[in-house]
Amino acid sequence: MKNVGLILIFCILFLSCDNDDANNAELIGDWQLIEVLADPGDGSGVFMPVTSNKILSFNSDGTVTSNGIICSISTDTDTPSSGTFSEEDMSITTSACSLADFDYTFEINGDTLTFFVVCIEACGVKYQKL
Repeated sequence: MKNVGLILIFCILFLSCDNDDANNAELIGDWQLIEVLADPGDGSGVFMPVTSNKILSFNSDGTVTSNGIICSISTDTDTPSSGTFSEEDMSITTSACSLADFDYTFEINGDTLTFFVVCIEACGVKYQKL
């Protein structure tokens, strides 16, 4: 009976442990643009689905590349750009934008990566892990 109690305690402890990796996709790899937020100026903007071939690639050497401008909400893929990222700070830095030293912070929720870009009104992008 004592062994059953110990096993039960270990199972409860194991199941109660917080495991962020189970909720978040691995950052390294390719992410495809799936939604864009462009607020019209009255706070009513929401993320809207888009069809785009824009890919954001996080590489194991700390670089990030895209077939479009990283810090833009555009779906265009005609201007490649690159930068660096910090997985610890969850941020991207790129000289492809007017704010070269600005850190664009992002978050990962499940298989979705979201970050906001600098605009007069709220602007953001969501990518899905490929």
